[in-house]
Amino acid sequence: MSGVFGCYDIKGSKQDVTRDTYYGIFSLQHRGQESAGIAVDDEGTFLVHKANGLVTDVFDEVTLSALTGSCAIGHARGGSPRESGTDAIQPISIKSRVGSIALTSDSVIMNANKIRDELKDQGAIFQTNTDSEIILSLFSRNRIRTDDCEHAILETMKEIHGVYAMIFMAEDKLIGVRDPYGLRPLILGKLGDKYYISSESCALDAIGCETIRDFEPGEIISISKEGMSSIKYDPSKEKKDAKVCVFEYVYVARPDSVIDKMSIFDSRYRVGMALAKESPADVDLVIGAPDSGNAAAEGYAAGLGVKYGAGLLKNRYVGRTFIKSTQQQRELAVRMKFAALKTAIKDKKIAIVDDSLVRGTTTKHIISFLRENGAKEVHVRLASPPVKFGCCYGVNASSETELPASTKTIEEIRDMIGADSLAYISLESLRASLNTIDCGVCSACFDGEFIAGKPEDDEESVHKVKYN
Repeated sequence: MSGVFGCYDIKGSKQDVTRDTYYGIFSLQHRGQESAGIAVDDEGTFLVHKANGLVTDVFDEVTLSALTGSCAIGHARGGSPRESGTDAIQPISIKSRVGSIALTSDSVIMNANKIRDELKDQGAIFQTNTDSEIILSLFSRNRIRTDDCEHAILETMKEIHGVYAMIFMAEDKLIGVRDPYGLRPLILGKLGDKYYISSESCALDAIGCETIRDFEPGEIISISKEGMSSIKYDPSKEKKDAKVCVFEYVYVARPDSVIDKMSIFDSRYRVGMALAKESPADVDLVIGAPDSGNAAAEGYAAGLGVKYGAGLLKNRYVGRTFIKSTQQQRELAVRMKFAALKTAIKDKKIAIVDDSLVRGTTTKHIISFLRENGAKEVHVRLASPPVKFGCCYGVNASSETELPASTKTIEEIRDMIGADSLAYISLESLRASLNTIDCGVCSACFDGEFIAGKPEDDEESVHKVKYN
């Protein structure tokens, strides 16, 4: 997954638009650490700066001062084996017959190769292997045939199959798009004369703006000098029909975010409480695998009536290991990421609560750290069910051979990671923890129900699911 952010001043002021976008993608850095970029509209002239690295590495005071405009979009990119190299860095900008257009997207288009081949047959030229360039090419063609950008996007949505949260920047407007399934989150905010679109509410909170609401499934919200307007891909679909990726609540989103009216922290805490009922452990101390396991660990400790404390230190200058592109990168990052608090864990029976176990690399190393530094027993509790299915929606694992839960029993996984005991939360309890959510969730990585299909060139890498 990646983070997308956009800002538009309807009065045309250029004050703080670029800086707000910078702070927006900085607040979304947890969604991706591969690259970052910002595009701005300066009275019809599009300026783009992007590069590999963290947001703070890509931008400095000189760069931000040069990027002036009344509208801006930004991107913090996560690692993906499907899209790599400098060509994959967003935002992407093109000039077409109907003017300049830029796009930042968090997307996986299932029929991307088919569309690319069809467009090439029609004379289109591609410089990258990214979904974003395909989307822009379709949009540019459809814009010639339609009366406005919004209907060009509608026509584009009819042709692409997949999951996405997208922000378009045209010469006179900012447009946000959430896929018809609602799998990717997208949120609208406002402060004074400026409107904002963000992957998560934490980025809106960071700049002090009011959160208006979440986008509905298939909704296109357009912001211009005339104000805000909305149209839907399928008007019959309501918010309850959305199926946001459950991994947003398990791992991806920041704890202080609220997605589709459900607090991320509250959902994780409630999972921990449920996990204590389902799988208690006789321990002296409960710790969290920082940082995404901390909220569930607090809930687990409260449910057991056992002390919750710190047992691991995290190197804040190492990115999220789960979203590294290759296994070698993930293993190296894990070795640099954690250190144990010896005095806190020595001679104690410990329960460590983590958000999930995808490949098991991180968990295995953490258990080794704890044992090497004096832990008497290490019991692992996971705040999500077994990840059995390779899923391109939210879990960066395209092949089930990378997922222990797809081929091993729980006891075999316990032995693989070296824990004294291992237990997962049930899918029913995970769903029940989302007690204030105003839509449904997609749990394809747990149950194999791929509601948006799967990549057409990846048929053998995931379980086949029969649809009614």
